[in-house]
Amino acid sequence: MEKIRAIVEAESTRAGTQAVQFGMWVDRQEVLTMALGNSMTTVPATTNMHYRIGGITWTFQSTLLLMLAEQGRIRLDDAIARWYPNLLSADKVTIRMLVANTAGYLDYVNDKTFLQDVLANPFRRFTPDELIAYSVQGGLMGYPPGTSQRYSHTECVLLGRVIEKAMGQSLKSLYETHILGPVGLQDTQFPLDQEIQAPVLHSYIEDRGVYEDATYHDPSWAGGGALTSSLHDLGKWGHVFGSGQLLTAASFREMISSSVGKGQNRADLYFAYGFVYANGWLVQNPDINGYSGGFAYNLATGVTIVVAATKRRRPAIDPAAIHILREVIKYVTPATPLNF
Repeated sequence: MEKIRAIVEAESTRAGTQAVQFGMWVDRQEVLTMALGNSMTTVPATTNMHYRIGGITWTFQSTLLLMLAEQGRIRLDDAIARWYPNLLSADKVTIRMLVANTAGYLDYVNDKTFLQDVLANPFRRFTPDELIAYSVQGGLMGYPPGTSQRYSHTECVLLGRVIEKAMGQSLKSLYETHILGPVGLQDTQFPLDQEIQAPVLHSYIEDRGVYEDATYHDPSWAGGGALTSSLHDLGKWGHVFGSGQLLTAASFREMISSSVGKGQNRADLYFAYGFVYANGWLVQNPDINGYSGGFAYNLATGVTIVVAATKRRRPAIDPAAIHILREVIKYVTPATPLNF
């Protein structure tokens, strides 16, 4: 494992990171965990610090959705007009399209007004419906529902709201009842504000022209992607998620199934249900409020790799976590490197 440690150290330095957490597991067995750099000037980063995991949340959301579908409590082919009767194209968009990101809604994070609003006040709390409104304000879809595929925060937010409306419960309650409690993820939380469980890995950004601590900038702009967690919890989740432990074999096959022919998807690289399939790896690479992440599970070997990184001023490589993840995977499975 000294070779992997050396790769993480070298690539973290090359990228210009402030701090890095790294972990690797085979099935449930820990192989290596380590932390580099400082959370704050005089506070070293440690492997038990908590941070925002952003888009890794979508692996929880898609798992939850399929669990509820198995129970007959949600039907994937229902049109979302049932819950959003006045929303653009809602009569043509199904729940299955939302989780696959094939519905065609424009991604609000690319909207100029939204970006201006976030930069003007990073502590602003956005509601899900406010975020959705940015996407549909022009009355246009990116493509006809179901005909292509493109990553869209709008569709992830919509999916979360549809689940809540269909179940009559909050995502926080549903995650805690169906996943966090049963799996024993005690360091994974769905905060209702900008707080993070202590001890905290601090993050930094330069988005507003100054290098500033962004740890407690409000994460609501990311919709339902604001779970916080720790290196060890994500290592545990990697095996549970990647082996389909919470799902039937049929549901798991659907979750990781190919969407070849839609958008830019191909057989060895495609967007599945809330994550990317890349050369046999199930991957998420979030970037939220100064935290970059890399989360990957290898279907053939049962290897889970988790990376979290924060950045110094003007880093050479940003986001850094996915870069570090790529370099480690080149060594771990040289025949199947990340191909994006």
